Amino acid sequence: MTDLFEIESTTTTSLDLRRLQRQQRRATRRKWTLITSAFALVLFAIGGSVAWNFIKGFETTSTDVADYEGAGQGVVQVVVNRGDSGADIAQSLYDAGVVASTRAFVQEANSNPDSASIVPGYYFMHKEMKASFALLSLLDPANRDLRTITVPEGKTLDYYYQRIADLTEYSVEDVEAAAENTDTLGLPAEAEGNLEGWLFPSTYEFNPGVTPADVLSKMVQQTIKVLDDAGVADDDRERILTVASLVEREAKLDEDRPKIAQVIYNRLDIDMKLEFDSTVKYVSPTDGVFTTDEERASDSPYNTYKFKGLPPGPISGPGVASIDAAVNPEESGNLFFVTVNLLTGETAYAEDFSEHQKNVAILQQWVADNQTAEEDAAADSTN
Repeated sequence: MTDLFEIESTTTTSLDLRRLQRQQRRATRRKWTLITSAFALVLFAIGGSVAWNFIKGFETTSTDVADYEGAGQGVVQVVVNRGDSGADIAQSLYDAGVVASTRAFVQEANSNPDSASIVPGYYFMHKEMKASFALLSLLDPANRDLRTITVPEGKTLDYYYQRIADLTEYSVEDVEAAAENTDTLGLPAEAEGNLEGWLFPSTYEFNPGVTPADVLSKMVQQTIKVLDDAGVADDDRERILTVASLVEREAKLDEDRPKIAQVIYNRLDIDMKLEFDSTVKYVSPTDGVFTTDEERASDSPYNTYKFKGLPPGPISGPGVASIDAAVNPEESGNLFFVTVNLLTGETAYAEDFSEHQKNVAILQQWVADNQTAEEDAAADSTN
């Protein structure tokens, strides 16, 4: 019996032990489940906080844009390059310390349709400007840093070269050297390397750092454009510019330009010498409007008192009005003209020499009444 009880006791104890082990395992699983759940809750809370802060940060970036308050201070130069987008301009302004953020300027530019008219160039601006003020500064031409040159009609190359030297701060010799490279300047072949007459008289604007070649090239290209607009064929450009240059130097009033152009063509048609004082003055640039016997005896091919036909090339830079006159002369049979009043520019025309002499007498009387005796003595030189 003892053995029986011992066996029973051992069996009962084993069962209890296994039951206890199962209870411990369940307790352990519950413990780790609770730990895992708690850890997951912590991660969720942290993730939610990060996501919330990210969203709030995005909302702040999109609505609260960095921008200065005032009109700025100091002076800084900003360059707007050709082809720059609004974002490019904004970056240039930000890099120069003009605006507080690129976004502020882009928003202002997008809300103002005038921003599309910003012109490439160099601008004087202030640092720390409110974006709206920066945009207005770029739209104001007065803030551009420009180099401006104006050349009036009827001037010769020497005048151009000096003006270009003054503009670019290069020497006249530097300008002359640049003028020799006519291929680089885009001078057409029909000019045969002579820039006279091919530098269009006008007002030009350039950015800082402009070179003589830049200026000369732009003037040549403008002349080509004017000739093209007037319908002048390439082969006729030099001839038209030469006639126009004579008109430019001879005419005092716009109304006389097409009339004088017709006189030129009429004389050329009958192989008659032009006999223009302006062509003599081109090689002998003395004071006054008249020429002397000695000057008119010059062997220069520009002396139209001595040689028939047009001079070898233009004698000045003609403007639009003179070019138009050379292209569209006013039809007439006139072979002579003379300015009978040197102050008002009044000009008289004639078809024959005897009529022309009467007009010359009017000029001579005007000179006697208004000029010195020396000028009066030279008044017999007329066209």
